[in-house]
Amino acid sequence: MENIRSSIEIGKNLCDLTGPWIGYYNNLDTNMETLKRKTEQLNGRNNDINEEVNYAGQRSRKKQRIEVKLWQENVRMITADVQTLERQEREVRGLKNALQRAQLGKRVVDKIEEVGKLYKDGEFSNGLLIDDPTCGHAIPTAESLAEPTSVRNREKIWNFLMDDAVRKIGVHGMGGVGKTTIMKSINNQLLFRTSTFSDVIWVTVSKAFDIKNLQRQIAKKLNIDLSDDEDELRSTSEIHDMLSQKKRYVLILDDLWKEFPLEKMGIPEPTRDNGCKLVLTTRSLDVCTKMKCRPVEMELLTEEEALNLFMNNVKEHQTMLTIEVEEIAKEVAKKCARLPLAIVVMAGCMRGVNDIREWRNARNVQWLLDKEGLFEQLKFSYSRLKDEQEQHCFLYCALYPEDHDIDREKLIEYWIAEGLISEMNSIEAMFDEGHSILNKLIKTCLLVKSIAYGRECVKMHDLIRDMALKITSVSPRFMVRAG
Repeated sequence: MENIRSSIEIGKNLCDLTGPWIGYYNNLDTNMETLKRKTEQLNGRNNDINEEVNYAGQRSRKKQRIEVKLWQENVRMITADVQTLERQEREVRGLKNALQRAQLGKRVVDKIEEVGKLYKDGEFSNGLLIDDPTCGHAIPTAESLAEPTSVRNREKIWNFLMDDAVRKIGVHGMGGVGKTTIMKSINNQLLFRTSTFSDVIWVTVSKAFDIKNLQRQIAKKLNIDLSDDEDELRSTSEIHDMLSQKKRYVLILDDLWKEFPLEKMGIPEPTRDNGCKLVLTTRSLDVCTKMKCRPVEMELLTEEEALNLFMNNVKEHQTMLTIEVEEIAKEVAKKCARLPLAIVVMAGCMRGVNDIREWRNARNVQWLLDKEGLFEQLKFSYSRLKDEQEQHCFLYCALYPEDHDIDREKLIEYWIAEGLISEMNSIEAMFDEGHSILNKLIKTCLLVKSIAYGRECVKMHDLIRDMALKITSVSPRFMVRAG
């Protein structure tokens, strides 16, 4: 009797439905099956896109397009909507209210149309990935790494990078031994080993170390905009969030002078789970120990390698070397303490020099093999500048911060304003003189070429800057204070 009354009531409700609402009521079950099938197809496409993005992202310097991320977010939301409709469809089965069932049927039909459109939008004819500017950049390096000792130093670092059991590496050795040069080479090779690491992040630390400055350096590499007044804790959180998302990166901290807790900087601890590595270069073994790094000591060149490196650099622009000059050259190379930087600087200083008296003068300079001796070696190239004007222009560069890209044009403007370039007939002539001085400083390896923001710049190696500051402390023309 109850079943008869239910049927009569449903029949009355059906009579209230007109036009397409009858179809929504009658076809609810069929349309729900269609919706579930199309949603499965949509999620299948989403899974395929995830696989492709992950595979390509591991093997190329690419990142996912924003429109793809938004599309995937829409897939997640519409999948949740479909699950809600499925639950509601189960609830209306056997209900007496035909209108409620018909209204649900209408929502199911509308959702089928949405799923179909979203499926079509997932074709992405423009591709799924774009170039990732935060994945690291090749760094120019002119110094040779062909000597067996340099090769051996490089291989030790590389093997630890490829060793899954080693997460933090500390490359240590005295200034000028080639730590930065080798790490630049490794940085560049890592960019092509995309199946091993997804990102390579290079940060130059410098002596004037403080947490806020280093955070700004790291944030800049990650395209995070940290305001000057942002507190340290907030900066730490932002850097940690960004690095935690990246996974499988290599963070290179070049020229670290003081240890620090990674968590205070916002750097996640490198682990097997996140696949990350930390490499630091430092002059202090103590820094490596306190940072809990696997230490890699940089070996000095052998005397034979030092001589070969020196002669190869000298002969590059030499017309001819007499036997006597070659003998003196061997002595000069030996006095460079087997340090690649000192050898390259000295060789650059003696390029094109055939006068035996100048070579004898180089041999008679008082050399020491300790750090002070290295400063004396580096100072020799400064002493060989032809006049005080060139020397003063060189020392002026030490006013810029360590590892700073110095704009050529601006630098010459300052030289002129400071009266370091003699008065001439025109400003153009004074600028020409300034460029000639800069080129001389570059040729003698006191400065190196660089590019920043698309403009020609020069840079001063930190060891060369130390030498320049030491000179100004003896014969002061200005005072330099960090910060």
